Amino acid sequence: MRSGPPPALPEWRVEEYSALPSTQELIRQRLAAGEDVDGLVVRAAEQPAGRGQRAKPWASGPGGSYQSFALKDRWEGALSRPAITLLLAVHLAEALREAGARVSVKWPNDLYLGSGKVGGILSELLRSHLVVGVGMNVDNEVPAGAGALVGWELAYVNTLVLEAASACLSAAVLAGDTTAAELPTRLAPLDFLSGRTVVVRTARGDVSGRAAGVAADGALVVATQEGKVALHSGTVLSWESVAE
Repeated sequence: MRSGPPPALPEWRVEEYSALPSTQELIRQRLAAGEDVDGLVVRAAEQPAGRGQRAKPWASGPGGSYQSFALKDRWEGALSRPAITLLLAVHLAEALREAGARVSVKWPNDLYLGSGKVGGILSELLRSHLVVGVGMNVDNEVPAGAGALVGWELAYVNTLVLEAASACLSAAVLAGDTTAAELPTRLAPLDFLSGRTVVVRTARGDVSGRAAGVAADGALVVATQEGKVALHSGTVLSWESVAE
């Protein structure tokens, strides 16, 4: 049994590149090769082969914030909790709101500014390491309808993202299950889907109903005609307001 305080997070080691196919893939490759990636942050000014959740392609042009980082889980599984991605999104949205952007969190890993996606988070547990990629639209070209932090300094956004991630992971390590228990309450004022009718594609089929927040483990709660169900994974295919 461990005694004393848990180990602190390591100091970040930041590497910056003018272009990479994917910051996430570079860390994955180094980890697979046996390199020390604990505390490594990889940033790129652009990444033409970026990827999001479920390996969806996400081309990221110049002007946006694109970075990935890795941490070895030396805290008895604290970084493997199922809600870790949503916790990261909540901390980042809170930090962005404090900085002046009314960002919301769309389950399970997207950030929205108004009605447009402004960022996304990809987290993977690989070889006892949590590997997280965060992309934010800033002054890059974005698809029609997407959001962006236009006019924000890119260096400021890069730092804000990393500081928010550090705060989240420190809390997950120090507070453990208490942090997860607070997730439904902390997400509530940031919840993009809450109260909307949604269609969610899961491995067992599509689920339709009204989004009703999340459980402490990060599962999306959907009120269907048969009752409330908790979805631990899935893709939100569509959403709309309950009262138009």
